[in-house]
Amino acid sequence: MAAQAWKFYNRGKHYISGTINLGTATFDLHLFQSASNFATNTNSTYTQLTSQVASANNYTLAGKSLTTVVWTAGASAGQQKFSSAALTFTATGGSIANVKAAVIVARTGASAKDPTNKLLCYASLTSTQFSISSSNTLTITMNASGIFTLA
Repeated sequence: MAAQAWKFYNRGKHYISGTINLGTATFDLHLFQSASNFATNTNSTYTQLTSQVASANNYTLAGKSLTTVVWTAGASAGQQKFSSAALTFTATGGSIANVKAAVIVARTGASAKDPTNKLLCYASLTSTQFSISSSNTLTITMNASGIFTLA
């Protein structure tokens, strides 16, 4: 199964109207296991999430910061597009185990693991969890149309 489209958390849509500035905020991408509650749309903060991929072998609970984040005009004058560069996770010294989904978190607190950080959106990467073997990579490429477009 291919990765699914990004889905908003219910509060994620609300946060865009004032708490999260898409043009200037720092965003982190975290990986989660199939046992996680990542797909519970009513989650709103980082600490509500369960079963993040274990911090080991070049993956940390802080996730990885999105780079080249852009909030810009979309395909037409009435659209705005949110996008970023692809992210690569490379396992070193062992496997990054039990990967199922990715969650984009807006860093509204003091650090990447701050409990007040706000959840924006999530995507299931596959139908069953998998492991990234040592020396192998997982590249999460954002859609050419952006992570999402507001029309």
